Amino acid sequence: MNDRMNMAPAQSAMGDRWGGAGESRGLPARDSPQPPKGRWERPRGPMAASDPVLEQLSYLRGPTTGLETRTAEPKKFTGRCRLFVGNLPSNFTEEQFRKLFENYGEVSEIFLNTSKGFGFVKLDTRQNAEAAKAALDFMPMQQKPLRVRFATHTAALKVKNFSQWVTNELLELAFSVFGDVERAVVIVDDRGRSVGEGIVEFSRKQAAQQALKRCSEECFILTSTPRPVVVEPLEQRDEDDGLPEMNFQPNNKQYQKEREAGPRLAEMGSFEYEFAMRWKKLYEDERARRDQLEQDILSCRRSLEDQVEALLYEHEANMLREKLRRMEEQSSLIAREREMRREEERRREEERRRREEALFQQQRQEDEMRSRRREEEFRGGVPPPPPPPGLLAMAAYESGYRDGAPPGGAGTATNVDGANYSLYLEAWYKALTKTAT
Repeated sequence: MNDRMNMAPAQSAMGDRWGGAGESRGLPARDSPQPPKGRWERPRGPMAASDPVLEQLSYLRGPTTGLETRTAEPKKFTGRCRLFVGNLPSNFTEEQFRKLFENYGEVSEIFLNTSKGFGFVKLDTRQNAEAAKAALDFMPMQQKPLRVRFATHTAALKVKNFSQWVTNELLELAFSVFGDVERAVVIVDDRGRSVGEGIVEFSRKQAAQQALKRCSEECFILTSTPRPVVVEPLEQRDEDDGLPEMNFQPNNKQYQKEREAGPRLAEMGSFEYEFAMRWKKLYEDERARRDQLEQDILSCRRSLEDQVEALLYEHEANMLREKLRRMEEQSSLIAREREMRREEERRREEERRRREEALFQQQRQEDEMRSRRREEEFRGGVPPPPPPPGLLAMAAYESGYRDGAPPGGAGTATNVDGANYSLYLEAWYKALTKTAT
């Protein structure tokens, strides 16, 4: 089991493993641990726009490693700094109540009920609240001792059944989607290891109620392991002051009856010893049943974890198969597109060749027609058009070179094979005019 849990940090978020998305950007406008930049995604889906909780959770898809460590400076004016004050005089004013606590720090949110003789006050820090409580508790005021204790935190929740890899920062980040979190603490044992439980304190009772409702009706998961957390109201216990003797009335009959005998060790064989042993046997039976129940619960949890792990691997294998199938389809599609492009290129090349061949045939026919017209004109007494001088000069040069001597008149503009080129043009023009008439 530990091996599987050790694999959890190296795995991606369960949203990715079970077909979800995997990026985010951290919660906006939150005084909470900010997630690493560049690995968070924008809200998406139709539900995200209508549900603020889903909208905030949309920012948290993806890995949650490397969260920023929160500052050691505590928040001010939290629910842990709120004091209850009892035995107040009926003529006590709000101004007197404020001045009574201003000597110990900044004061906020004063509530005073003089008719019932109690009030509430919130100081800036827990340390100042503890100092005020230590100084003012049992302080005489108009022949009555003041009673000062920490008020019940009505917006505190207890969170259970989460992974050992959940830290204070992740717990605060996860529950900040329901509202502003004043404090989030993961409970650890004497070795500093998580016991899978924690405390989350909100600044408003409405946020705590919403978190309790959503986590009870739905499955709120904090890490890759698909294990939903259990959220319940925090059971408030005073482990600092306890129960002082002055809280009891000495004339209470039940108090007097129970306190008639003091602490003692029961003598063997006595009536007290017999019933004390029965109580001890009942304690042992209860402990054995609890141990057996815890073993059964642990066995069921391990069995469920094994099933989930097997289903997870099967799901991942199916996802890989589906991904491979899509890749094969995409590869086939790319191959078909490539073949279609090649076929289109071949078709265009053939079309180009056909056009060039048709153009060549047309040009050839035109050349033949021009040749036939020249022959007809020549048969009619009209000599063919004179060739350009450059061609005559070149032909004369080649003719002279083949005979073994330079051609006569080569290199001059008026001498081509001993004939004057201008006279040749004039004779051709006269013949052409005569044929036309």
